[in-house]
Parts: sequence; structure tokens; C-alpha cells
Amino acid sequence: MTAETPHRLDRATYMDLTDDPVQQRLLRRAMEVFRRGDAGPVLKEMSQEVLAGRVGLREATRISAYAEAVIEGGRDFRSRWEAMSDAEREALTRAGEEQTAAERVRMQAERARRRPV
Repeated sequence: MTAETPHRLDRATYMDLTDDPVQQRLLRRAMEVFRRGDAGPVLKEMSQEVLAGRVGLREATRISAYAEAVIEGGRDFRSRWEAMSDAEREALTRAGEEQTAAERVRMQAERARRRPV
């Protein structure tokens, strides 16, 4: 299995950040986005390490190069957030809540399909 090959991660990879399976899945998706390199080479490398299971997400944020990249991304987001109107912020917040709710529904449907009849 290569670093690029997705595999099922142990829940412990994310448990120290959240015990909510929906949030864990959304964190994994964020790591997959980072792995594409859209957030820069440092977060790409970090996500490859996390997705390959070589480092947990919390542990990765303790590595100075990764932490600096995460902090810089947070600064960029904060600048964009502060430049938004209240309506834009509310819309973004609503979209995040809707994404989380939709993921929760998908996970419940997946569990229902796996249950023996």
C-alpha cells in the first residue's frame, strides 16, 4: 500500500479530536482535499502522513512545519471570514451545518443497509 492509497483508518487517528463519527469522516475528507495539494505542499505532506496512518492528526499538528501551515491556513480563513458580510457568514455557517446533517443521514443509511434483516 502506498502513501497515496486510501485505506480505512483506525478511529483512534481522530478520536483525540472528536469522537463523533460524522466529524471524523469530515476530517478525513478534509485530509483528502489537502492530499491533492490545493492547500500547499506542507499540508499535502501532512495529509499523506495522516491518511497513510503513519501519524495521528493531533500528533501531526505538533510537528512544527505542519502546525505553521495549519496556523497560516487559519489566518487566511479568518481574513476571508472577517471580510464577509453577516449574510455571507450565516450562509457559510448554514452550509456547514447542512453538510454535517447530510453526512449524518448518509451514515445512518449506511448502517441501516448493513444491519441484518
